[in-house]
Amino acid sequence: MTTTPRPTHASRHSRIGTVGVLVCTHEERRLPLVTAAVASLRTQSDPPDHVLVMVDGDDTLRDTVAAALPSEDVRGMGHNQGVSAARNAGAEAIGTDWVVFLDDDAEADPDWMERLLEPLGPEGVIGASSRSEPIWDAPRPSWLPDEYLWAWGCSYRGMPTTRTRVRNPYGGTSVVRREVFLGLGGYDSAVGHHGDVVGGGEEALFGLRAARAEAGWFVFEPAAAARHHVPASRLTWGYLARRCYSEGVMKARLSALSGGDALGDERSFALGLPLATLRCAVRPATAPRAVGLVVATVCVLAGLVSGSLGGRLARLTRRRTTRG
Repeated sequence: MTTTPRPTHASRHSRIGTVGVLVCTHEERRLPLVTAAVASLRTQSDPPDHVLVMVDGDDTLRDTVAAALPSEDVRGMGHNQGVSAARNAGAEAIGTDWVVFLDDDAEADPDWMERLLEPLGPEGVIGASSRSEPIWDAPRPSWLPDEYLWAWGCSYRGMPTTRTRVRNPYGGTSVVRREVFLGLGGYDSAVGHHGDVVGGGEEALFGLRAARAEAGWFVFEPAAAARHHVPASRLTWGYLARRCYSEGVMKARLSALSGGDALGDERSFALGLPLATLRCAVRPATAPRAVGLVVATVCVLAGLVSGSLGGRLARLTRRRTTRG
């Protein structure tokens, strides 16, 4: 393991303290991607003070990644525990004032960090996230709608186009004050991608905890941009259905935890879907996207219903057990 030295020049971000970037990876086949992700960090106009690659896998995989990145600080989890657990462990280990999350299949634009850190000056701002544009590793299907690009980890139609206060940071292209992140327990390790589960929602749950604790708020900064690879294996109807269904289940859980008052963003998004579907349906060139919108929305709704019923059943079971 090699510790990355701090830059000797005066960083632009010195006004907010030290900044470290955490890249988590979990498969040997993603080596070219994680190598490109780290390389993009080394050409930043405002370089990080530290880069940590956290390997969510066994020691063999850690050693393989370390051999591919001999100049980087590479550490391992011992076995696969999921992206949320890996991010929590990496944030604990990195030791900087701020921790930046970059997905291993993303590549940061040269001014990404400089732009991403700009909103962090005002008191009360505890994190920010950036735009994430897709890099299609295979031709984009005609049915894939812009409104559901979030299912592939990319910015989607309906997101803010100017710097805006938001409920939570957006996943793998974000920054958060490390002390706050760890103080709130980090991400829920049962949520997010882990094993064969195509999950999400860990950022929303974290944002809810931050709001309840009155820890501060998050900002979306569209001037900052990274590029996110979308593999051919995920450009299928099956992936869309699984991802949207799991998102619905997670939103049901979030609604139960918050009493329903934390889903304003989702309601606003949903209200715009009928018009988006109609807009696509009336043009032959975009008609397949109307089908994609309908299928994706039905899958999210199915997840919401399933998650709500499952939550009620679990609560009823706990009550009966307590009474017994």
